[in-house]
Amino acid sequence: MKPADSTGSRPFLIAITGGICSGKSTVSDWFAKRGFPVFFADKIGHQILEDSEIIAILRKKFGDEILKNGKIDRKKLGEKVFGNQKNLDFLNRLLHPRIRLEMQKIIDSFLSKTGFLIFEIPLLFENGLEEAFDLTINVYADERTQKDRLKKRDGLSDAEAEKRISAQMSADKKKKKADVNIVNNGSIESLYLQLENLLNTFNSLKYKKIKTLTEI
Repeated sequence: MKPADSTGSRPFLIAITGGICSGKSTVSDWFAKRGFPVFFADKIGHQILEDSEIIAILRKKFGDEILKNGKIDRKKLGEKVFGNQKNLDFLNRLLHPRIRLEMQKIIDSFLSKTGFLIFEIPLLFENGLEEAFDLTINVYADERTQKDRLKKRDGLSDAEAEKRISAQMSADKKKKKADVNIVNNGSIESLYLQLENLLNTFNSLKYKKIKTLTEI
């Protein structure tokens, strides 16, 4: 499957985003099972957190309590940054340029190929990365649904869940910025039907003039 005006010079770049526990990964996995190459910004970030230089920087900033067996304990790190904007900004300044660089390397490795290349990027709009993609897909769930899923998934309290949700751009703002919105408040069947309908439009998609991730 290829876009309508495939240039042959690069793949059609798609970004999947959405609030925490909106169902982004369910959508990403749906595309992956249909043979689309899908990469995850969070997984790239987790790999970067294993780098000894990054561990040393974070240890100096936040202390030994964020470590477990010499590695970053992501839950402990989250307790330090969610609800503390200065700490969150510090972490983002440290990780995001490195994540963008690694994602651009992946894109570069596909440059001679046509077809589609998909990235799941939770903070796509917060970081202005939509300019590097031909199509942005926002997965939307209302805040009550997000909170219930987050509490169940991570064992968080109401207050902790609210901190993590409020650390991101509001769902309504993301809906306005996205090219396509997928609603995920209901059944998995309803979600999959929306994705099937979206997939049926892929052959008519058109390339945009975009920037590289390292230009943003």
